[in-house]
Amino acid sequence: MNNKLYELVDKAKQGDKESILIIIEKFRPLVKKYSKYLNYDGADSDLIINLIEIIKNIPIFKNEDMKKEECIVGYISNSLRYKYIKLSKKHNHICNIETELTEGTIYSDVNNNVESNIENNIVINNVLDKLSKKQKYIIQKIFEYGYKDSEIARELNISRQAVYKTKKKVLEKLKKELVA
Repeated sequence: MNNKLYELVDKAKQGDKESILIIIEKFRPLVKKYSKYLNYDGADSDLIINLIEIIKNIPIFKNEDMKKEECIVGYISNSLRYKYIKLSKKHNHICNIETELTEGTIYSDVNNNVESNIENNIVINNVLDKLSKKQKYIIQKIFEYGYKDSEIARELNISRQAVYKTKKKVLEKLKKELVA
């Protein structure tokens, strides 16, 4: 009789659904307890799914102590408690995000950032339209492709200082337009 839970777990690991159901019923009070603490719809289902995963992954063959019923009960109980803690943290995080969204803080921040980015992109495109081909080329090489001033200078057969001055001039134009 001592090995009854061991045999159930062994059968459950082999895919015996009846054994899984018996183990779930044995741990139903613990699932109900944690489900009550979680206090959200579907908490019991989440815990039962996690219990099934625990049963499938229990290392009964790797550890001789796992043949004892109290070790198996302890392992499943602790694993279920850890799953409860993980679900609790996840649920609290989701609740915090939903609260922020309903209060409008995140939405307004995101909305303001999107509007600001759109406005900045319009200004940047207007400034870029006013640049010479050489200025556009240098800015594109630096900011889009990550080239260094010296690499562009070699490519255009000009000094590194000339590239730097061009970049600085374009950035000052851009700054004036964005601040204005």
